[in-house]
Amino acid sequence: MDKDNEILEQLNAIPEREWYEVVDKLTTYIHFKLKGRTLFGAHSEQNLGVNPIDFYIDEAIGKLFSLEWKWQFKKYSLLEQLQRIVGSMISNNVEKYKTKKKPISLKEEEQLAVLAENQFDDESSEDYDIFKEALEKCSKDDEELQLYTMALDECNSFDEMVKVLGFEKKKLYSLQKKMTRRVLSYLETKKELTR
Repeated sequence: MDKDNEILEQLNAIPEREWYEVVDKLTTYIHFKLKGRTLFGAHSEQNLGVNPIDFYIDEAIGKLFSLEWKWQFKKYSLLEQLQRIVGSMISNNVEKYKTKKKPISLKEEEQLAVLAENQFDDESSEDYDIFKEALEKCSKDDEELQLYTMALDECNSFDEMVKVLGFEKKKLYSLQKKMTRRVLSYLETKKELTR
């Protein structure tokens, strides 16, 4: 029996229960590896096109079954081999992201995410009130932006926003960019007026 067939035989012999356990542990591993790096950048849903965790799990398993990565089952457990594949993919995605034509800088939507996530630990702060005011004022003339703003408050994830609003992800990203431009412009104008 040749090596490729032997690998496929080993993969197909794994019981479904073991697959569930391996995927569960791999999910935990990926969460650990990507902690705090999925809002924007190389591992963001916007860059990958899907949820980053799902992306890395599906791709790693796909690479094993397509034999793009050959499982060294005598040397590594299934989980260890998948972790090696994910680690390599994460590194490759970072390199691809860095070598894109655009210079790396904080994009407008990243600025909004940073502003929303990091600066408003205390929702009673003055900055939080200004941010909420900016969202309100910047969406008042656009019904879709008003819906987007409400979903920002109500939803915990981008996927949840897609389900609640019934918009495609592309549409939601477009609204995010539009809102970000408006809010940043509003905050910049407000900042200049207070000087």
